[in-house]
Amino acid sequence: MTTTEDPLPMVDPSVPGQRSALLLTVLVAVGGSGLALLTGHGERQVVGALVGAAVVGAFFVFGALTTGFVATHAPQASLLVALMTYTLQVLLLALLLVVVARSEGLQEALDERWLGGAVLAGALAWTGALVVGATRGGAR
Repeated sequence: MTTTEDPLPMVDPSVPGQRSALLLTVLVAVGGSGLALLTGHGERQVVGALVGAAVVGAFFVFGALTTGFVATHAPQASLLVALMTYTLQVLLLALLLVVVARSEGLQEALDERWLGGAVLAGALAWTGALVVGATRGGAR
């Protein structure tokens, strides 16, 4: 008797508003960098804004992929995995901010205030896009 295993189904990580959220995060990176340049700030502020937006994008994409995969294969565990993923992301963000604050080399390379501002703006933009996508009935 032979058994054949079905290949894992493709995981569609996109939820309503996911593409808009990713686009808004890129716009936050570009806008933050442009604002730093227009206001006469230096390279450190531009790098801080870019790194902050990249952190937000990476964290939210990781969370969407992880939660989407688990929801596909073990729906009963998806809430637990979503909460654990969120907790991990908050801890990693706190660790990143502490490392940046304590490292002279990183402080010379980027501005932690611009990094924090980009993280905040990116997270608000991402969340807003997901809320709008969900309330519009599945618009992507």
